[in-house]
Amino acid sequence: MVYVVILNWKGAADTIACVKSVLASEGQNYKIVVCDNASPDSSYDVILNELTSYVQDKSISIVELSKLEAEKQQSSFVDNRLVLIQTGQNYGYAGGNNIGIRYSLNQQDCEYIWILNNDTEVDPSAMVEMVKKFVDPLVGFCGSRLVYYHDRNKLQGLGGVYNPWLGTTSHYFAHADSAQVFDDEEVTRAVSYPIGASIMFRRDFFDRVGLLSEAYFLYYEELDITARAKSIYKFSIATNSKVYHKEGASTNAGKSLTSSYYSLRSRLIFSRKYYHAYYPFVKLSYIFVMLNAIFNANYRKAFIAIRFLFSREGNR
Repeated sequence: MVYVVILNWKGAADTIACVKSVLASEGQNYKIVVCDNASPDSSYDVILNELTSYVQDKSISIVELSKLEAEKQQSSFVDNRLVLIQTGQNYGYAGGNNIGIRYSLNQQDCEYIWILNNDTEVDPSAMVEMVKKFVDPLVGFCGSRLVYYHDRNKLQGLGGVYNPWLGTTSHYFAHADSAQVFDDEEVTRAVSYPIGASIMFRRDFFDRVGLLSEAYFLYYEELDITARAKSIYKFSIATNSKVYHKEGASTNAGKSLTSSYYSLRSRLIFSRKYYHAYYPFVKLSYIFVMLNAIFNANYRKAFIAIRFLFSREGNR
């Protein structure tokens, strides 16, 4: 049984579309766990009402739980297909997903946990293609082929590549033809980590490695958990697992000051924690971030870069 954990933050329409796409999955038993991080825009009620209407003729039951109820030892709702959890506050990406992960781990039938961004829609075979990778007992987690939702001829990427000198990331085969056929082993060797929009874990992974780090709030969580897992498990990329990503819909990535702040902050936290020797170079690179922001008249982002350059914030 795969437990699919989807985190919502002010993105009801995207979350509903994501859930509907998962409900069309083939070849694998699954349950869906939607966690809402206390969205201030009535997202939870919209999701509940829309999905209740959608599943009423599909023999699918919906259960609502609070954070406290979700984190009890085991739910008594053993036959539910769809669980909605109201977390009660904004715990960030890792914190919100961890509530869904804890719920899933408490269920006896849980074999795998699939963390899926709410701004994605999945191919019907995406789930089962990931599950196939766990035939190898050394594989603890697995990523997907990410395709741009609004341009399905282009890849967002097959995995991420980390640059320790700058602390930046890039996507492997970004913008390439999405119809290409890839060798999964070659791709896995070429990338540093699976892209966080779609990662599946075997159940015992979290017992041995731990949950997502809540030090970041947003961004770099998948790099952190990959770094922690490397001495215990290997990861794989299932290039036949196709996931269509709207990329940044929930955070307005690239435009939001919140997004900029946490991206720059998390970059420093990760570098200091795992690549300490490179940390001074990463920090100095914020001079170029500042200059680029000024050149583009994004003065508030420039101020954020200056703030991190001359303060100890983000150094934990």
